[in-house]
Amino acid sequence: MGFVCFKCGQLILGDGSCLIWHLRNFHHLVVGRVFTQPIICAQEGCARTFKNHVSTFKAHLKSKHTEVAAPQVDQVMQDSSDDEQNLFENNQPLARDIAGDEEYVENNENWDDFDKTEIEHRIAIFLAKLLSSCSVVQSTINGVVDHMSDILEDIVSFLKHSTVQFAEANMIQPEDNTFCALMEDFEKCENTFGRFKGDYLRRKYFVDSGMFLTPMEVPIGIAFYQRNNRQTGNISQVLRNVTFQYVPIKPLIKLILESNGYMESISKHEPANNGLMKDFHDGEYCRLNEFFKSKENIKVLLYIDDFEVTNPLSPKAGTHKLGAVYFTITNLHPKFRSSLDNCYLVMLFNAGDAKLYGYEPILDPLVKDLNSLIRDGIFIDTPTFQGNIQVGLAQVTGDNLGIHSLFGFAQGFTANFPCRICKMHRNDARYATAEDPDIFRTKENYQMDVNTADVATTGVRNDCPLNMVEHFHVIDNFAPDIMHDLLEGICPLELKLVMKCLIDRGYFDINLLNSRIVSFNYGSSDSSNKPCILSMSSLNHPDGAPGQNSAQMWCLIRHIPLMMGDLVPEDDEHWELLLLLAQCMDIIFSPVISVGDTIYLQELIRDHHSHFLTLFPGRHLKPKHHHLTHYPRLIRKVGPLIRFWTMRFEAKHNFSRRLSHIVCNFQNIAKTLAYRNQMLLCFHLLSQKKLGEKQVEVGPGSSTILVSVANSDFLTRRLRIGLYDEVYLANWCRVFGHVYKRNQMVVVGKTIDLEPIFGKVINIIALGADVRLVYEEWSTTGFSRHLHAYSVEPKVPSKVEVTQVEDLVDYHPLQVNQSGQQDDHGFYIATRYKF
Repeated sequence: MGFVCFKCGQLILGDGSCLIWHLRNFHHLVVGRVFTQPIICAQEGCARTFKNHVSTFKAHLKSKHTEVAAPQVDQVMQDSSDDEQNLFENNQPLARDIAGDEEYVENNENWDDFDKTEIEHRIAIFLAKLLSSCSVVQSTINGVVDHMSDILEDIVSFLKHSTVQFAEANMIQPEDNTFCALMEDFEKCENTFGRFKGDYLRRKYFVDSGMFLTPMEVPIGIAFYQRNNRQTGNISQVLRNVTFQYVPIKPLIKLILESNGYMESISKHEPANNGLMKDFHDGEYCRLNEFFKSKENIKVLLYIDDFEVTNPLSPKAGTHKLGAVYFTITNLHPKFRSSLDNCYLVMLFNAGDAKLYGYEPILDPLVKDLNSLIRDGIFIDTPTFQGNIQVGLAQVTGDNLGIHSLFGFAQGFTANFPCRICKMHRNDARYATAEDPDIFRTKENYQMDVNTADVATTGVRNDCPLNMVEHFHVIDNFAPDIMHDLLEGICPLELKLVMKCLIDRGYFDINLLNSRIVSFNYGSSDSSNKPCILSMSSLNHPDGAPGQNSAQMWCLIRHIPLMMGDLVPEDDEHWELLLLLAQCMDIIFSPVISVGDTIYLQELIRDHHSHFLTLFPGRHLKPKHHHLTHYPRLIRKVGPLIRFWTMRFEAKHNFSRRLSHIVCNFQNIAKTLAYRNQMLLCFHLLSQKKLGEKQVEVGPGSSTILVSVANSDFLTRRLRIGLYDEVYLANWCRVFGHVYKRNQMVVVGKTIDLEPIFGKVINIIALGADVRLVYEEWSTTGFSRHLHAYSVEPKVPSKVEVTQVEDLVDYHPLQVNQSGQQDDHGFYIATRYKF
């Protein structure tokens, strides 16, 4: 009796621990107590996947599966990889060979035979996991190490003493080879925590492992600090260095690129060859730049932002405000870049110090390292690539305030020249519906403005230290801030203005509006982004706080036409403003854009701005409206702007925010946070999880034979399996962070007229690591502009198809809804963006 290995099909005799031992030692899928890649249960047809903790898998085996008998093993799918073939070629026993073989059971139980180095490695992963948590403080970890060390020493001493007594009782001589070997094993385990007692020893172990890069504490000035004199009890002023934390980017990038699967994943991300723009390397700037157009060169995207580590409403707000610099590598596919694991901290500093000393001394070590990476490069040695690679700074992104502060432009939207793209005066920008090519900022007039040193007449305060980086200049930085421009700027303003006008006209009242916001079916993909209700006070003061976060506002803008459109006449001019805004956002937020789309977007923005000025003659366009006029050209320069938005980077702040609230020690909070952020990276590297693996997680479900599933005759042909073969029907699956469930709508194709083809998921079938979505195809009957949604209907007779998630036109699952109009029984789908 035992459990089946999903990789090689062997029956591993014993309990779940024996299967874990097999996965660790034969397939190298377990490091410490963590899986290096998702594994499949494979017991009795179960295709559920597990990707993190070993304990979760063991608990599943214990609660859901009895031990699998040997004859059942033939039902398990065999993996045909070279590694598994080697297992058979090396005469590893198969289930049919070992059924009933008691000697194999006995040998298989000796799975804990490993040396002290392996023990220390497992302890290191365990402690790295604790140190990478934002809810555990250093003193707690010290206590865990001390107590576990004492408990382990007591257990080993007890076992050692019992073994000696047994040897004496059975007249086993101390010189006996087996007895001596056993005593040596006890001695190995007696002080296994010795290298981890105290923060210094732990940090030394992680540094020596090569997986931890120590942040540097760099001084930038001297200031007086208060210090309590313990002898006199008085507070004295002492001089101390003002410092910031810098993680050297050169060794950091080398560490990242040489991690498991990174270079292989980079090599697979190719530029689009069909005229569409999907990423940075498809834009004009990258294609025409001599350095960045080379596929071998690494392109770095920097992000800079300030964030509070204390309660923003507390008296300490602002005192401990930190500035952070992160980076990601644009050579990596966006589906990997969107993971916070692939966003790396490079700097932490006090925001007040940046204002006092300026950015130049803070960015100086980063500028030097970036120039070294460009000129000298770094040597990368991996199984798939060996050679020297050059690294350059592609773009810098951040919110408008942070970017203007860093780049040396005028801060604040009340400046005479508030735009960093052009030199249009504030008064002209208030009524401009398109950009003016004659007043674009150039490197030449930028340098003249720096030399003039008059921000009131030029909009430039000072030069930017990043201009010292080769192949980079702030004038060539085309990444705007679409999240703050639209979701926290234009959208809440215009939504409040339009809703207020519609309520005043009597189409609906605030109670009905809020009732529909609360009761609307947003679908499971937007379940965590449900908008909050609106208050009449906020509608009366549209320039106030948005009242929603960015994700909620995006969700509300996408769905409110379908939510309220049945109550508004089709010729309402205020409703038209909202529809024009939604059309602009469909293109701006799209991950795939053509040059034709940008030309159409330019006209949409012109119409939108003109309509705004017509509807609200007492108002003028905001500076964020002006930023939109540049978007079509910026898209052509650097590709889809969604690749540069700040939402994912801002999510990276959450780790430091939560940790600072737990630590509650702000003597040098930047040092604490930099260290723990590096421990987070260290844990991921020690876990040896391979980047680029298909990230599939299959949820709970049931196993059944295919003939009992609806449309089984069709499925047996498409899946190429027998009618009486066993399949696993999952309740849900997660692929690259997107969760798919039954009754969701997915985009499965396009018509000749380029309209999306939708399918309704009716089953999720897991065949090992392969997940198939079984769907009913629906007909797209048109696009309702008034509801800003596609009109769809089920096909009659129904048409069932099967697809893989990778073959979908768009990864995001959608929700089908009906309008609120009583005589309208049609179905509508509001999409996230233009396909």
